[in-house]
Amino acid sequence: MKSMTETKNKILSRNEIPVKFCWDIESLYEHDENWEKDFQKAEQLKNELTKQKGKFTRDADSFLKCLQLKDEIFELIQKIYTYAHMRKDEENHNNSYQSMFYRASGLLVRIEENMSFIQPGILSLSVKKIEQWMKASNSLREYQHYLEGIYRKKDHILSPGEERIIAQAGEMAMIPENSFSMLSHADLRFSRVKDKEGKNIPISHGNFIPLLKKKDRNFRKRVFKKYYQPYERYQNTFAALLAGNLKKDRFYSQTRKYKNSLEAALFEDNIPVSIYENLLDVVHKNIELLQYYIQLKKEFLCLEPFHMYDIYMPLSEEIVHFDYSDAQDIIINGLAPLGESYLSVIKEGFRDRWVDVYENRGKTSGAYSTGSYQSKPFILLNYQGTMEDVYTLAHELGHSLHSYYTHKKQPFIYSGYSIFLAEIASTTNEALLTQYLLARSENKTEKLTILNHFLEQFRTTFFRQTMFAEFERIIHEYEEKGGSLTAEWFSHQYSDINRYYYGENVIIDKEITLEWARIPHFYYHYYVYQYATGFAAAMAISCKILQEGQPAVQKYLEFLSEGCSDYPITVLKQAGIDMTTGKPLEEAMKLFGELLAQLENIKK
Repeated sequence: MKSMTETKNKILSRNEIPVKFCWDIESLYEHDENWEKDFQKAEQLKNELTKQKGKFTRDADSFLKCLQLKDEIFELIQKIYTYAHMRKDEENHNNSYQSMFYRASGLLVRIEENMSFIQPGILSLSVKKIEQWMKASNSLREYQHYLEGIYRKKDHILSPGEERIIAQAGEMAMIPENSFSMLSHADLRFSRVKDKEGKNIPISHGNFIPLLKKKDRNFRKRVFKKYYQPYERYQNTFAALLAGNLKKDRFYSQTRKYKNSLEAALFEDNIPVSIYENLLDVVHKNIELLQYYIQLKKEFLCLEPFHMYDIYMPLSEEIVHFDYSDAQDIIINGLAPLGESYLSVIKEGFRDRWVDVYENRGKTSGAYSTGSYQSKPFILLNYQGTMEDVYTLAHELGHSLHSYYTHKKQPFIYSGYSIFLAEIASTTNEALLTQYLLARSENKTEKLTILNHFLEQFRTTFFRQTMFAEFERIIHEYEEKGGSLTAEWFSHQYSDINRYYYGENVIIDKEITLEWARIPHFYYHYYVYQYATGFAAAMAISCKILQEGQPAVQKYLEFLSEGCSDYPITVLKQAGIDMTTGKPLEEAMKLFGELLAQLENIKK
């Protein structure tokens, strides 16, 4: 483990970041002119597809031609959109790439509008007719699961004219999320804060959490308060944007004849609403485990009272920094149980610049995996050299390898995968990495450091994301009942739910009541619960890999290769995990309790 050698306390401009630490976006398009050519090509293909309207249901050949043209267009627009959003996310203040992103978004909406006739057209055919066509055509048989999915949604698909109107509204529907992104990542300005050495450190999305891990409590408090100042200043704007997004979700769910927004969000992947409810029920039944963890942490740190700006403090005073090269080595060793095939792909990713490593001015905060069917599975990071950043890299590599294996096996039509499954691949990597680090820890301090991370992973990925999911349900249900969605109301609800989850051992500072304003996932329509369910499934899969070895690894790699060729619950059952029961969730809670016992033993 080495100290970080990268520049500290200064946010660099994009052109100051060495190329080797930037993703190889030029492999998508070497020049923006090439992007423009594909943009025009997509426009032409879109117009070609329109000609299929009214005649693609005449015979099997016309039917197949339309579906294949649809896929060709979507594959191309996926590449176009991916490049545009990656460029924008490099520098959100770059007007040229903002324009490119909005053009790509607009084209996507127009394409969906032009395709709006396809699903109603398919539903105008009898199942018997399509089965006859599929029997006579291997190429058409490839679309069987896709077609079954459309017939399953029959009651929620409207007439061709209505579908066209829905598609035309798509660009407007993106305004709340896009406006939130611009406000939060491009326009919001944070203060600087002086540390004990007198260094004037700029606060950013990327370094906010690392700064909250500093030993100086007064420094943490000042960072916490200064970070939330602009959110307080613009809280009414953030409230209006979030309210607009909730109204958009209600509009779509009602128009498509779903019971509510929750049912609409889960129906696409055939996820029973009971899975969402089971998650909240299991967490409620075990909420005292989270509160006991907070109590132990409070005692470890000898902090009284315990504030929200203390909650990210590590249990060990030793804060180790990892150069990016160290992180790569640790991940290669930690994921060795997944076999050489898996490791060789990771090495390829490091070598071929899949990863955009460091924060720069205007770069989108956080981390994600992205890419298209025709591109590398790219990763955006804001690497700060912490242990959490090492885990984040392992996490995003899980997503990227999921995409890699899926794209390698599946045709484009099934090359995606449900978010319900996505977090399993990422968290399995983290669980295996933890077991590796715990096994090689040589002293009490090292073990405490690893336990701290794993327990924090439970807190943030399982409990906190479930808290987000519960908050999301509360605000959707309130909006659906006609409630008035003000900043004051959002903050009051957010304060109450934090108090319920964390209990009496932590002060719910007024700043944390504004946290709802900075969470982008609240714009993703019942997205966050899948972090928690995926976490529980990943714990079960990682245990199987460590206990059973190669047979479990083989099943896991097959799982990674299935894409959306079947419904996510079914795909997961093939890996030996049944999320329709509460068993994986209860087992995760049991593991959390065992980790708390280990922490107690260290404390004694």
